[in-house]
Amino acid sequence: MPPVKDYVKQKASKSWYGNLLYSRLRGVFEIVAMAGLSDEAYIKTTYKKRFGREIDLKNPKTYTEKLQWLKLFYRNDKMPICTDKYAVHQYLEHLGYKQLLNEIIGIYKSAYDIDFESLPEAFVAKTTHGCGQNLICKDKSELDWEKWKKVMNSWLKLNVYAFGREWNYKDIPPRIIIEKLIDHEPLIDYKFMCFNGEPKFLQINNDQGSNQHVDFYDISWNKVDFTYKRFTQSDIFVSPPLQFEEMKEIARKLSAPFPYVRVDFYNPPNQIIFGELTFFPGSGLLPLVPVANEYDQKLGAQINLPLPNHNIELHIKIHY
Repeated sequence: MPPVKDYVKQKASKSWYGNLLYSRLRGVFEIVAMAGLSDEAYIKTTYKKRFGREIDLKNPKTYTEKLQWLKLFYRNDKMPICTDKYAVHQYLEHLGYKQLLNEIIGIYKSAYDIDFESLPEAFVAKTTHGCGQNLICKDKSELDWEKWKKVMNSWLKLNVYAFGREWNYKDIPPRIIIEKLIDHEPLIDYKFMCFNGEPKFLQINNDQGSNQHVDFYDISWNKVDFTYKRFTQSDIFVSPPLQFEEMKEIARKLSAPFPYVRVDFYNPPNQIIFGELTFFPGSGLLPLVPVANEYDQKLGAQINLPLPNHNIELHIKIHY
């Protein structure tokens, strides 16, 4: 059984009312999370709660510690652009990767601005500033649009930054983006974990029945024995996609400006479609298990931290 919060979220996502209720509750909890806690205090408190130990920000060694260090002490102007699900399209197009982009149907400041009748029969709606806020519509004749407009507008009031303090989300303009539904089953999301511009591991999620499994492979496509604490590994071995080498090379180029980023692609037949860039998967606050396999340490060893360029006084205070 997953933790209560995750269980409630999973159940809530199955209906418009559950989505709306969860969104409104999260909005309240965001206010509480932001009240009186600095980023440093929030990260230290949450890390100790999740991992059962104090975080070492003076000499971080693990993957999860280094991601928290990057939140506090590193800024890169490209990161908010690449986090914004609309702006990242423009960013990739500028880099010459227009062919990777899924078709955008529209971008809106409110769900009430969307002309439902003009939408195609199938589409995906999500927020530009959010995470996990998605409406996958396979047949709009079955969709209660008036109710889902309320849900989407409630999404616009949320801010991922509150939980986890991922600064790159904080000032993204809240909008709704509607994209073409990628019509292919099974649609596998290949998540390349890139360390200082080099793809070294992949995350692949598998849904089996009511359970979601998270598997990891090394870049030579060997399944490796770890996952996130809130998930389990599957008994499935996924074969590498036909365009794996091309995807790997694109991931290498897109990740080059960053100490760490996960680059996601879909690979339906004869096509590579960009998914997203994720700088702090699980906010860097999900333990890697089994702990005895030491993948938190092994992944951490792959990240070469840059010189701090933010919160310099705090960085000096921690060291002296």
